[in-house]
Amino acid sequence: RDVYLKANRTYELGKRLLVTILILVIYMAGRSILLYCVDPAAYQLEELDTQNIMASMISGDRYQYTVFALGVMPYIMSSLLMWLYAAIRGSDYKSRISPRKMSQATLALMMVIASVSALSRAGDLVFQESALDVQVLRAIAVAEMVAGAAVIYGMASLNKERGIGGQMPIILVNIVDNLALTIQKSAPEQLKRPAALCLIMVIIILAMENVIIRIPVQRVSIHNDYAKDSYIPLKSDPIGVMPIMFAVSFLMILRFLVRLLLYIFEDSQRLQLFYDRLELTNAAGAGVYLGIVFALNILFSFIMISPGEMAENLQKGGDSIVNVYAGKKTKRYLRKKLLLLDIFSGLVFCLMMGTSLTLALRGELSSELALLPSRAMILTGITLTLLREIRAYWKFDSYSFFI
Repeated sequence: RDVYLKANRTYELGKRLLVTILILVIYMAGRSILLYCVDPAAYQLEELDTQNIMASMISGDRYQYTVFALGVMPYIMSSLLMWLYAAIRGSDYKSRISPRKMSQATLALMMVIASVSALSRAGDLVFQESALDVQVLRAIAVAEMVAGAAVIYGMASLNKERGIGGQMPIILVNIVDNLALTIQKSAPEQLKRPAALCLIMVIIILAMENVIIRIPVQRVSIHNDYAKDSYIPLKSDPIGVMPIMFAVSFLMILRFLVRLLLYIFEDSQRLQLFYDRLELTNAAGAGVYLGIVFALNILFSFIMISPGEMAENLQKGGDSIVNVYAGKKTKRYLRKKLLLLDIFSGLVFCLMMGTSLTLALRGELSSELALLPSRAMILTGITLTLLREIRAYWKFDSYSFFI
């Protein structure tokens, strides 16, 4: 058997890692290509605020003036919106729609989101002196950013199919790069408090990722000693750190919508005040951001885990949760269980992030250092997910004998 396994090894992990590495090399190269005629000198002395730093974790472009300025945000947002749409339509719709049509719809939505985001960003770009009109330069920049978003979409899709982790390695590279630059710019004594917060948050995330809530299940197809070991596993943070990663994108979309309303209602002081406060540099904006994190934690969890579908599948298979009737009662039970876990993990996330944001608002930490703990949380969550996937492909050859 060992000789057979050695002769028929697929080297699946090595192939996938190679694809991921090549994609990351292309991505890093694209991050260094400036938009046409943009003036990089105008940004070098610009102080980054909390929101820009958070956004750069997704785009990887701290000043957002390269062809990859939009990063994976359009890809992530389009995918999430399509998942939400499919979840609203129900399981019958998801079973009828082909993956190809889903991909085409996601791509079309991504191009719309990328175009809107590029238009919003182009208005703040600073250009060098040129024979071309500023509006023409902005139009060129929009086209470049949309094209860059399309390239990233293709790379992330390819990595999802043939590499490791989908879009997560790109986000991982962005976070590591941001962490390195922040640490390099900071004095050792400035890093003590954020480093302590990072350590505490990493320990909490590791604990939450590894604490499994087991819901015992009665399997009608199993009639032996192993039947009592059947259960539905739920993590204490059901979907990990995804809400923390994507909350900035939703905050940016909210700001953009308010900005559009300001173009229509130019004299509205309330809208202007609301827009000015949608910044992580003030208490109101930080509160809105933490509220988005909490809401997304529940929303994403119910979309991706789908307790309703889980209950239906149990009923179709003739299985049931111990001491819970199949059907509606099982749905209510699973939804209640998931909601309680979401509320718990959401409060933990908000408490951890709120601590560092409060220190920044009080002036005790700079914006960059205040976000070190949040980046450490995201880095820990992504790394754990990637390690699980790598371990699965590492073991692939061991099981290919039986496939």
